[in-house]
Amino acid sequence: MRGSIVKRGKTYSIVYDINQGGKRKQKWESGFKTKKEAEAILAQRINEIEKGTYINPKKDTLEDYLIRWFDTHKADLSPSTARRYEGIIKQHLIPSLGNIPLAKLQPLQIQEFLSKELEGGRQDNKKTVGAGLSAASVNYEYRVLHKALNQAVDWQLISRNPADLVKVPKPEKKDMVVLSEQDIARLLNEIKDNYLYIPTFLAIYTGMRLGEVLGSTWKDIDLNRGILSVRQASCQVKADDPEFKAPKTAKSKRNIDISQTVVKTLREHKKTQTKWKLVAGSNWQDNNLVCALQDGRPINPPSLSSYFRRVASRIGLFVSFHALRHTHASLLLKAGIQPKIVQERLGHSTIAVTMDIYSHVMPGMQRQAANKLDDMLKIGR
Repeated sequence: MRGSIVKRGKTYSIVYDINQGGKRKQKWESGFKTKKEAEAILAQRINEIEKGTYINPKKDTLEDYLIRWFDTHKADLSPSTARRYEGIIKQHLIPSLGNIPLAKLQPLQIQEFLSKELEGGRQDNKKTVGAGLSAASVNYEYRVLHKALNQAVDWQLISRNPADLVKVPKPEKKDMVVLSEQDIARLLNEIKDNYLYIPTFLAIYTGMRLGEVLGSTWKDIDLNRGILSVRQASCQVKADDPEFKAPKTAKSKRNIDISQTVVKTLREHKKTQTKWKLVAGSNWQDNNLVCALQDGRPINPPSLSSYFRRVASRIGLFVSFHALRHTHASLLLKAGIQPKIVQERLGHSTIAVTMDIYSHVMPGMQRQAANKLDDMLKIGR
């Protein structure tokens, strides 16, 4: 099946056949500024029709579009992000907005959807946290919808993105929780004989993300030189279904210098793993992971995260595993380490990201800098 291009004044139009209700009808799209642009869209439309993925925005619903958009987009997402997108689309967007024709979706309908989600959008049956979703969760839902509709504009299915005119709830900025030196000692002592120990220890001493810690292999660590290379991250969601991916960003792929304390601890842990391997025998799963269960299986990130919270709360520390990364950065900044070095260790894309996240540490550093300058110049003494 082919189509054609028609020049109308200073713009171009395309015309092609679609099957509508069992009948073949001509479909026109107009307003292309160049012939090249018109040819590209025509080729895309013909390809969609032949593959059965063509969407008629005047007839097809938002549900039809979101399902097809996700199918074409999910390959560009990490496995965990793809699962989250799919959950938002199927559990929230489609039930509330899915029956609306794509071309007729209005800003008010989106605004009302966001308000209802804030009031009663929870679907996990956690009665202790209220019926509504947090502003951060609703904001994330909005961003998924906005992204999908932006693509619809690019594909010229709609002329403008109705989500642009919506007031989005702003997530509350939570106070960052970091552990003190005394808290760290208590925590490590509590889990010294637990599989949590090495992941927790590495997060505190390197600032790595949970997925990066659980994705580290022995070949990524040079114990003689004292360097740990971040090359992959664990992103599995289901237990016994390991998934590994490249680090979060290009900057996340990095080398981290490790201290002699870390080197010593890892050498001892490697010996312990050798004993586990002997005990497990043929049941040992050789994934070469630094952090693994006693039979070599990968540790499931969500499982470790939940377990960590429970264990930490037993000693009065109500923190997430991610707080260990914040703790690492805050301790270094308070010790006078240059923010650029902290940025490199954390794998932030820019130093501005580091400074924005850890601005709460800066007032103390400013005072320290002022006092040091006073001591160096000694004017008026």
